[in-house]
Amino acid sequence: MNYLLSNWAKKTFGRMTMVTVTENDLKLVLSDAEKKICGFLNDYAAFYNQKNPTSKPLELRITGGWVRDKLLGYDSHDLDIAINLMTGEQFAIQLGDYLRENYSKYKVTPNNVHKIDKNPEKSKHLETATTKLFGMEVDFVNLRSEEYTEQSRIPIVKFGTPEEDALRRDATLNALFYNIKQNKVEDFTRRGIEDLKSGILRTPLPPRQTFLDDPLRVLRLIRFASKYNFKIDGEALNEMNNRDINMAFGSKVSKERIGVEVDKILRGPNPLLGISLIQQAHIDNVVFVWNNDLGLVEFNKEHGEDWKTIDGIYQSGRLNLHIKELVTRLPDFMNKWPALLSHWQNAASNFKKCFLLSNVLLPFSQLRVIWTTRKKNNNTMSITESILKDDLKIGKNESAQVAKIVDSNRQYAEMVSGFYSHRNEPEFGRSFVGNFLRVYKGDWEIAHFTAFFFQHLQNEPIADQYEFFHKYIFEQNLQTCHELKPLINGKEMASSLGLKGGPWLGEINDRAITWQLDNPNGTKEHLLEYIKGIIHEHV
Repeated sequence: MNYLLSNWAKKTFGRMTMVTVTENDLKLVLSDAEKKICGFLNDYAAFYNQKNPTSKPLELRITGGWVRDKLLGYDSHDLDIAINLMTGEQFAIQLGDYLRENYSKYKVTPNNVHKIDKNPEKSKHLETATTKLFGMEVDFVNLRSEEYTEQSRIPIVKFGTPEEDALRRDATLNALFYNIKQNKVEDFTRRGIEDLKSGILRTPLPPRQTFLDDPLRVLRLIRFASKYNFKIDGEALNEMNNRDINMAFGSKVSKERIGVEVDKILRGPNPLLGISLIQQAHIDNVVFVWNNDLGLVEFNKEHGEDWKTIDGIYQSGRLNLHIKELVTRLPDFMNKWPALLSHWQNAASNFKKCFLLSNVLLPFSQLRVIWTTRKKNNNTMSITESILKDDLKIGKNESAQVAKIVDSNRQYAEMVSGFYSHRNEPEFGRSFVGNFLRVYKGDWEIAHFTAFFFQHLQNEPIADQYEFFHKYIFEQNLQTCHELKPLINGKEMASSLGLKGGPWLGEINDRAITWQLDNPNGTKEHLLEYIKGIIHEHV
């Protein structure tokens, strides 16, 4: 259990043993807005029940992640209200009417109620309604039970009891409710509070059933484990390795949903743990799979030059073994290199995500796939870029950058080695290094430490070379050389030379950048004089 969780357990549970901890022992600390919302909802429930004395009483609960985060001491803006008698939309509309009738008491004008339709691809299996109360977004949904088929992760949804609603969730610690009227935490799985205290992720129902119903829950548990530094229950982790569950990913879970979970893992506080659990669960073959289009896969089998190698990486388990070695050896490696550790610890940076993806996908370096059967020319692309852009739905620019880092890994290593061997020769000077780095558009350090770590995994004695190259870049102020622009713009260049624009201008701009890299203190006048001396080579 990590330091944060240990302190939380002491603060929340004090000296109580695990056995004595019950719902009645837990009190949540509400913000002012949350107090107002709960007070208002209690008033409305009392009003409704008084108005309908013969019917089943209205009960309101805050569900899931909000309760978990509150008990962990985190602020949460994910306020989901579960209703036992009606749909979320019906409740929200009636609530708005009540607000209008009682404006003098609450001084709140009801906001429009927005209905959120079912959207299984985004894990929305039931219509919900959302509105704003006292400055906070609030979602309303009825308690429900779910029944799944073998073919789909989209369940048949029915009104349910609080216990049924709790049991359908992915983890016991996500199945805790807060009963607004009783001001108490409710644990209908009988394990949620204990598991939250112990930092254990356990499924409310048998894990095999839970994961077969919706394989995405495998990735959700991995995400929560990496976010909170929790441990996945041994039985659940074992079932994650089940071949049937692995195959169910392909038939039941969309690429978009996998991509969303992976993105959250990579942007979370401990993405290395998330990647490690993906490896332990042996779902790397579905998380980092290329293309579920069987027709395109068959076309690659027949016509793709690299397909045999690509397929072998998956089928032989080479990718899984590579990831295992990566997560095992990366922590010690990072601790030896302060520059790498500094980037890793910068929460605002995208370095961590791109660095991990680059290292995970290195076995696919320089391999290409046929991405369309509709044309013969330009019909191949880097498999790394396709996995990221088309399968994990990562942004186009980010996917291209990671692919560039992966596919140029060998060239970067050769650059470092060649520069170190010829470091005293003039032609291996500032412009030689600067032009090489500019290709990475500012991400050269991701490429640097990716190549460095990959050679480290091969136990190659290259630390001095990478350290020297990295130090040289900063000594020469080349770390931001991708931002360098010609001192003279194209229009001014053509005017000064008395020429019309044309292809020569792009070539001269490249020559200008090289000159500026070699002459960092050069002026526009000096550059123009240099250009006049070489313009005959291009016009």
